[in-house]
Amino acid sequence: MIVNKMPLIKQFIVTGCCAFGLAACYADTSSGDRPEPDETLSLAETTESAPEIGTFTFDEIDIRGCGMTLRAAGSDPWTDGVYLFNGLESPNGTAEATLRMKIDGDIVQFQRTSGEGEEYYGQFDRQTFASLEEGLIAEVNSEVTSRPENSEVWGVKGTITVINAEGQETSVEAIGDVGC
Repeated sequence: MIVNKMPLIKQFIVTGCCAFGLAACYADTSSGDRPEPDETLSLAETTESAPEIGTFTFDEIDIRGCGMTLRAAGSDPWTDGVYLFNGLESPNGTAEATLRMKIDGDIVQFQRTSGEGEEYYGQFDRQTFASLEEGLIAEVNSEVTSRPENSEVWGVKGTITVINAEGQETSVEAIGDVGC
């Protein structure tokens, strides 16, 4: 049996003060006096969003020539731009960093890390690229849609998926051409 050695009046005063203190801590939220949360710490601003795949014109990039170009269906690549260009050689003459895309408003250089399936004009049905600096992955799945006789340019269609470092992704359907 526990014996309380505090006199009854002291227990009453201590209990009353605690109850009064707790009541004072409770704020009336209906009056609008409650402070607003700091908007600079919102969840939307602290986590990255999915990457945005934009279009660009050839005036914005440093490579040209043979390769693959993909764009939105119904668009004009010369005025509306393209989603990607993957050349056969980079400006320094190697097969490194041959893919260009516009991601979140910036031109990004990528290097192919794998290619699987049928090979045509230096491209593959399934290609994976890693950006040189931004921590992005681009997956390009394509198929040849036309092979005109006596032509060095074939029609293609496919899907471009870009994945950021947090695993968020964006995909677009595209058409285009491959060749010289």
